[in-house]
Amino acid sequence: MVQGLTEFLPVSSSGHLRVVEHFSGLTEPQTTFDVSVHAATLLAVLLVFHKDVADFAAAPFRAVGYLVRGDGGGFKAVVRDPGVRGLFFVFAGSIPTGLIGYYAGPWFEGYSVSIQFVACMFIVNSFVLLGSRYVVLPNPAGRLNTGFTGMNLFDALLIGAVQGLAVIRGISRSGSTISTAMMLGMDRDTAGRFSFLLCIPAIVGATALSLRGGLEGGAVETTNVLVGGGVAFVTGLLALKALLKLVHKGQLHQFAWYTLFVGLGLLAWHRFGDHLFPGGF
Repeated sequence: MVQGLTEFLPVSSSGHLRVVEHFSGLTEPQTTFDVSVHAATLLAVLLVFHKDVADFAAAPFRAVGYLVRGDGGGFKAVVRDPGVRGLFFVFAGSIPTGLIGYYAGPWFEGYSVSIQFVACMFIVNSFVLLGSRYVVLPNPAGRLNTGFTGMNLFDALLIGAVQGLAVIRGISRSGSTISTAMMLGMDRDTAGRFSFLLCIPAIVGATALSLRGGLEGGAVETTNVLVGGGVAFVTGLLALKALLKLVHKGQLHQFAWYTLFVGLGLLAWHRFGDHLFPGGF
């Protein structure tokens, strides 16, 4: 449930899992269970954005058709096709995401052992979310409401790099990428679409990395895997649809107050908790 709800809401699923681990004593799930809940959330994304995914799948064939037939201007038709552009930008944005996640991920994970560090990142996340409402970077006129045709390579690379930095616990992947896209001048709906389409290869890549050591065989009961995956799928689907509605209404920044409260609360607990509850929580 924690995975499903916080994977898509801009509040950092990894940060919340670290908090749950800190206060409950629970450890991160075994690989088999972890893969099942990530696969479930990936399925939720594919279901919600099935039209975009289908369009991306057909985009290479359309591109070849433009070039072979020469209709519609050949190469110019390729670069004007929204599906081709969207697929290219997802591919381009995935490059910095993968590089940062692979090389810097273990380094950031070392810092995330500290609950104070995670608390500070929750506070940073709050300012990022507020930026989606109050900060707009200089951008060419006419970019709003143009979909993927209004994007450029710099947008994709920057948003992909931000997604890579979201490996830091406490920094929301969806919140940071959508906020960055909106600060770049993209309209709300395109920012949300691109953010979640960009997360598809990221989730696949993260799952592949977790599988390097293999599955646990019989260590995890099939019932636990099915129940955990099912709950993650349902809660993830509901959270994703709710978030897209909030982004459309321009209310993404409202989550900033929640993550600010969590961050400050964790810092206060670290400072005073042991004195108030010497026997533990």
